[in-house]
Amino acid sequence: MSMQFRIRTFDAASGAVAERTVEGESPAAVRLFLERDGAAILSIVPLKARRSLARPKAFDTVLFCEELRTLLSSGMSLVEAVETLCAKGGSESRNLVLLDIRQRLLDGKPLSAALELNRFGFPPLLVASVRASERSSRIEEALDEYISYETVGRELGRKMVSAAIYPGLVIGFGMAVSTFMISYVVPRFARVYEDVGKTLSTPTMLLLKFGSFSADYFGALAAIAAACVAALWFFYRNGKLKSWSLRLLGRSRLARHYLRLYQLTRVYQTMSMLLKGGYTLADAIPLAHNLAFDARLREQIVAARLAIMEGRRLSTAFADHGLTDSVTGRLLQVGERSGSLVKVMDIIAQSHRQELTLFMERATRLVEPILLMAVAIMIGAIIVLMYMPVFDLAGGM
Repeated sequence: MSMQFRIRTFDAASGAVAERTVEGESPAAVRLFLERDGAAILSIVPLKARRSLARPKAFDTVLFCEELRTLLSSGMSLVEAVETLCAKGGSESRNLVLLDIRQRLLDGKPLSAALELNRFGFPPLLVASVRASERSSRIEEALDEYISYETVGRELGRKMVSAAIYPGLVIGFGMAVSTFMISYVVPRFARVYEDVGKTLSTPTMLLLKFGSFSADYFGALAAIAAACVAALWFFYRNGKLKSWSLRLLGRSRLARHYLRLYQLTRVYQTMSMLLKGGYTLADAIPLAHNLAFDARLREQIVAARLAIMEGRRLSTAFADHGLTDSVTGRLLQVGERSGSLVKVMDIIAQSHRQELTLFMERATRLVEPILLMAVAIMIGAIIVLMYMPVFDLAGGM
């Protein structure tokens, strides 16, 4: 999640101390950005975290990069390309972002600084990639690489969402049918059995009492359910629901393995993109480290970076800190020997992504019939319990 930091810098030429507010994902990432601009940092103090709604939903970073790349490849200068995007029109929030970028470019700032200082906040990874490309005048390639990176990430995210849609629909349908039967159908059966005078079985009696209770207090129960949904939505918007869900999934060994695999996929892919842009391993790892949401994995990445800065090889540092398996460790060694480390990291990321996708497909195929059977059993049990006294009466005639 993006955070704002109050920084103090020292200008050696004028001897002045300046303060300003910048945005980033961690103090290390902010320090890396500023030090690359030649700033002497005195302090970095985190301010209150920005709300996730600070960046307008109407502004699509990937679409912006695609349009900007197309205009630059047609021969336009950077300022002309941004001015063309401003003239294109769109939502008010999008125009505010573009106008801010244009103004900073006209003030003489590079594109990376215009993106970094924009008050809506661009992803630090995009800023870092553009900053690296400005040294070699390959902004179009940097934008293209970022587009590919985000496209792959979004595709993986869509697959995960798609895998959860059908089970969610099945569970929702089953709960709706069960609620209708318990709150509407069961109470009417209860009135019929009151006149029969026959002793009912304990499961049927409990079902009828629960149904009567649901019918009598349906309004209150509906209000409680609505409050629960509203609370879940609130916690989803502020990110706590995701944090709790990940913590809960982390208790499962299988889920923990594939959550770690997903994070490593993004880490390797990010490092590959940054190395293409000219970053060193020591500089690329902190930016990739921010994509890991598991505290233990982040600690392992930080420890591996320290080992690399001490002179150890990437393959050795990653293997010693549990960031590789037997296959990825050998691939990294091959990449170091052949000088194709970037290509090897792409291969590792693709391999992890394929394994994760295969798991989601298999899990979906397994979970779907299990959920259908569970819903059918639940509804069938309610029906059987309702009609059990009828069967008993018919058998006693």
